[in-house]
Amino acid sequence: MAELHGQDPNVADERYDEADNYSGDDRVVRVLSFAYTVAVEDPSGLKSIEVREAHRGDTVTLEQIGLIAQTKGEKAHSFYTDEEREALEEGRDPDAPEGSAGASGSISEMGEYELAEYIKEQNLTVGDTVALAGTDKDLAHRVLQAENIATDGEPRKGVEAGLTAIIEG
Repeated sequence: MAELHGQDPNVADERYDEADNYSGDDRVVRVLSFAYTVAVEDPSGLKSIEVREAHRGDTVTLEQIGLIAQTKGEKAHSFYTDEEREALEEGRDPDAPEGSAGASGSISEMGEYELAEYIKEQNLTVGDTVALAGTDKDLAHRVLQAENIATDGEPRKGVEAGLTAIIEG
């Protein structure tokens, strides 16, 4: 099943240890949409479970989302880490890849073929590929074209959906 749908969500990302990267009682959502459940009591006193959704940039409290959703979100890197939150507060893009961006300099200056090569060489995840565009519609369009090139005309569904949301947003 992991082959069809990507990495097993129960396996922690090897790039970081989530316990070391989060502090405080709130989290800022990093992904396009983060779903969690809450217990709701109706007027007659019956309790039921409802699904709630937080979107990229929303701040959620740990009391609001609960321990299970917190753990799931941290393991999946669905929240900005403390370091990424600092970058946000300083006006920098926390999702911009670090290190070399190729011979031409920054990601925003790369053409479609350079971006395609970068995506392949860095073995970018769906989230990292979408994050290349930030909120720039033109760059999102170029990254989508690069994804098509990098995957021989078969772009990953998550990349397509994420970049299309930026382009149309």
